[in-house]
Amino acid sequence: MSRGAGRGNVSIAGILVTTGQYRLSDLDGTGDPAYYGYLDTDGGWYIMKLNSEAGTARYIKGASDYATNWTDRAGLSYGYYSDTF
Repeated sequence: MSRGAGRGNVSIAGILVTTGQYRLSDLDGTGDPAYYGYLDTDGGWYIMKLNSEAGTARYIKGASDYATNWTDRAGLSYGYYSDTF
């Protein structure tokens, strides 16, 4: 799945391959940025923030307390994939 064309392309399929132990749990695509929340079977999580206009994807992850972090997703500090994983 890709979003947009040109500079704003973001491949979600490629991200799922590299973080395969996680499964999509929540989605907030009502605006820009959009947020995707993923959980693993041990309670680990990450949230991906996709900014279509800027053409960026940023991430945050944790080992527990997913529900609180999902609720507070707009106020969290996100980083590059290479820094987060």
